[in-house]
Amino acid sequence: MQAPIRCGQPSGTSTKLVAEQVDSSILQSIPNRHTEELFMPMRVDIDRAVRAVRAAIDFDWTWTPDDLRSFSQRAGWELSGSDRRKPALTTDLDVNRPDARVSIGHFADLGGPPQLEEFSFKVTDVVLDDPSVRGELDEVFDELAQQVGTVVGHGPTEAWTEPTRGVRWDVPDLVVTVTTSARSVYVTFVSPEYQHWNDENDKSLETAE
Repeated sequence: MQAPIRCGQPSGTSTKLVAEQVDSSILQSIPNRHTEELFMPMRVDIDRAVRAVRAAIDFDWTWTPDDLRSFSQRAGWELSGSDRRKPALTTDLDVNRPDARVSIGHFADLGGPPQLEEFSFKVTDVVLDDPSVRGELDEVFDELAQQVGTVVGHGPTEAWTEPTRGVRWDVPDLVVTVTTSARSVYVTFVSPEYQHWNDENDKSLETAE
């Protein structure tokens, strides 16, 4: 297993403790094993995330559900489930939520075959109800965005700061985004056709306003 290193380096485990502000009187009432879990550092796996981005850029996408099995084999991920409409995809990243969120639908043609729209995966642990980690998540986002930009080989197509921080690269047959929320940093691989469909919808909404 990959040995984690500190946040700000190519991949790592941050030094922020999830329970940094927990009152000592509360800790005294918690069994030792639970106390240790509270003080687990937030894990970050930039190395494997960048490796997945590189694999995605080199992959021959058709944006059908069949791509998931081929890409999983290339990336070292695990695909399970017999229902092609609801696949279970697990990454190899060393974080507390290694599962990927997969979107399969009929965005362009309701009568056509299902299309792989996008899928996303976490690069950090998912941290709940702890605003103090926001600065750390921003640091991870900055480092990851810089490394992904290096792999892509050109500047971002788009960047935004509200309601989340994010950056997007359009490459042949693939759209890559890096996003940070209040809980984690994650990467999304998007079908260019699905991205175009979303972009057109956004333009229509802006015109209507």
